[in-house]
Amino acid sequence: MTAAGRRAPRAVPRPRWFGPGVELWLMWVVFIACHLYYGWVSSWHASVPMNDVTGVYRGWLDRAAETGSIPGVHEPFVYPVASLLPMWLADLIGGHAHYGTAWLLIVLLLDLAALWWLTLRNRGAAGAGLRRAAAWFWVAFMIAIGPIGIGRIDAITVPFALVGMLSLRERAMGAGAALTFAAWIKVWPAAPFAAAFVVIRRRGRLVIGAVLACLAVLLPIMLLVDGWRFEHLTSFVAEQTGRGLQVESLGASLLLMLAAFGAGGYRVYFDQQILTTQIEGPGSAAIASALTPLMFVVILALLGFGFLAARGGTRFARLYPSLTLALVATFILVNKVGSPQFFTWLAPVIVVGLVWDFRWFRWVALLGLLVALLTQVIYPWYYGWVTAGIPWAAFTLLLRNLLVLAMLVLAVVRMVPRGARSPAAAPTR
Repeated sequence: MTAAGRRAPRAVPRPRWFGPGVELWLMWVVFIACHLYYGWVSSWHASVPMNDVTGVYRGWLDRAAETGSIPGVHEPFVYPVASLLPMWLADLIGGHAHYGTAWLLIVLLLDLAALWWLTLRNRGAAGAGLRRAAAWFWVAFMIAIGPIGIGRIDAITVPFALVGMLSLRERAMGAGAALTFAAWIKVWPAAPFAAAFVVIRRRGRLVIGAVLACLAVLLPIMLLVDGWRFEHLTSFVAEQTGRGLQVESLGASLLLMLAAFGAGGYRVYFDQQILTTQIEGPGSAAIASALTPLMFVVILALLGFGFLAARGGTRFARLYPSLTLALVATFILVNKVGSPQFFTWLAPVIVVGLVWDFRWFRWVALLGLLVALLTQVIYPWYYGWVTAGIPWAAFTLLLRNLLVLAMLVLAVVRMVPRGARSPAAAPTR
């Protein structure tokens, strides 16, 4: 990796007593306080930011206990089956009375483990300043995005994805295992795994790690649970196909703007079956039906372009985080689902980009913070105004989505080869 790609942020004058140790203590205190504060906000806010946790997730467990039918094992399920593990763990720790508190504790401990991996592991090695700068971004992102950063199953996947991506250059097998396990909780970490498979030199180690993670998830079910069916274990792949256009998706935000400025025929409604707010009207069905196949086309095109960029000499440290950002942005934008928790996926990708390609990703980080802040404005604070089609709220939603689209375009531009590959450009493991 060239020195330019890893150049640390320009030193800011600071008191002599404010060294790395004090900085890290302050960072950890702010990070913990952020989690606790948004846990408190979630306990009283009218939008009930943790309703999925305390209502939907716990409800799935209660129903499974009553009927003996485990989602994703004995019946179709919207999430991969490993998502039940943190849900069950929260129930084991907190029970019904303190389920939300137990969930918050699990998220906090996982995030602290990832923060330790980022900042304290090898704290004396080269690049420690870059890792601290990237960690401050993560802290700021968590503050900006609000309660949604802790109140969904996606919060469990973020630390696994972050550690997996950070480990990729030295421990490809461990990275493959971490990313694959995270994808068995929520699908999106398949994006950084796919990017790694395209650009890493030794794909075998990555695949071995993925296979071990799959065995760790599936073998206990196959050996210990009666009545499991393979089609139920993979049902999450098709569970989203029948739903309509969720109001926060990019496609829906365009229609919502039309409705906000007087276009007729549009209706925002809450789907009781899948528990989400959707929009219907002229063009909504066509957009919803086109987005899923379009997503796969765009993903394949990006992976193909990433492969060509790697062959053309784009440095691994520049190519991998940029390709991953493009894929994650595609998962968010070219999708008929547009839930606010999707935008938490951006954080670990940008953190890795800051560690490996700081000079370019610092601008992406600014966009990421703006996206996170707008996401919190949209949900939970003004979600009712958004769904009601109030013009300024609808524009805020559209602006947030367009900023992610800009990040996708910038990531593709960053992938373009700009010189010959150096001997140290790719990881050796």
